[in-house]
Amino acid sequence: MDEKKKLIKIANIIREELQKLQAKRWLEVLNHLVKFINQFKDMSTESKKLGISLTHSWFAAARRCGMRATRSLDDMQYSIQQAKQLIDKPNQKLPQLSFLVEELKGLQQEFGSIDYDQDENTISVVTESITLEDVYLGPFKVQLELYKLSNLYKDSPYYCIALDPHPAATSDDVTHPHVSNEKLCEGDGYTAIRTALAEGRICDFFTMVNSILNTYNSMSPYISLHDWDGEPCYDCGYIMSSDNAYFCSFCERDYCEECVGYCCCCDETMCLGCAQRCPHCEENICSYCMKECAECGSRCCSSCLEDDTCPNCIESEVDNEEQEKQITGTRETGAQSEPQTNNTGIKLAS
Repeated sequence: MDEKKKLIKIANIIREELQKLQAKRWLEVLNHLVKFINQFKDMSTESKKLGISLTHSWFAAARRCGMRATRSLDDMQYSIQQAKQLIDKPNQKLPQLSFLVEELKGLQQEFGSIDYDQDENTISVVTESITLEDVYLGPFKVQLELYKLSNLYKDSPYYCIALDPHPAATSDDVTHPHVSNEKLCEGDGYTAIRTALAEGRICDFFTMVNSILNTYNSMSPYISLHDWDGEPCYDCGYIMSSDNAYFCSFCERDYCEECVGYCCCCDETMCLGCAQRCPHCEENICSYCMKECAECGSRCCSSCLEDDTCPNCIESEVDNEEQEKQITGTRETGAQSEPQTNNTGIKLAS
């Protein structure tokens, strides 16, 4: 296709979609006004029902009417606000065909060329290779879907596609700190980008997107550049970001959340390999909180020790004391039940 004809064809499609966008604005105003009228009818019906309820002193019915009226009032207020915002929105003049052609020519000069996919009705440009804070991200194709321009304020009409993907280690969907699933997080640029598209300033749109792609905002990334390459868990090898890594102070290595635990005595984080299990409470315990029993020398957690004695030894001591009490009690009972004799040697009845 001749280059000039191609630009005119693209400009025509853009103009038609922007014309649809303007028409949809007033259709949406009409929808909100129709909703308001129907909501007003509902309010009128509830008002009549409320009057009848009060005439018969049906206060429970009156309360129900009041609750339905409250919901209708809220719905009416929303419809009024939405319609008013759309009506008060500044009118955007439909760009002339010649203006759009010049925008496309400017886009060619800015990026070298425009790729037009006639079957998909998209235009796209390719950025230079992007490196942010020494992290290579590669070039991106910014692709504008022309038939989505008429839904500009409901759906993003463009994609940022990594041509030499170097995604974050923890997510293949994040190819740029501000791009996830090929969608750009525009931040403060949201309004400016959509205004440029609505006004037909196509070159400005691509330039703004390119600028955002070449800028790193450390306050709002999907994944920070600091965590871009991630690090493997020492145990299972799972790639994790620094925010999801847990340091074991006993072996001094990093682990993922699946490969760590904590000491139930001191709450110290430790890997499962460094954890010890108390034979009594069966909890994971660090080596510092495992103590020796002063009686038998066995090791258990400090929480299970009482006076440096393990539960087994305490239980044995309790059993021994109980046995001694039983023996002592038996002796005392036996002594009390022995038959008494008088000085003549004759047994006396007890």
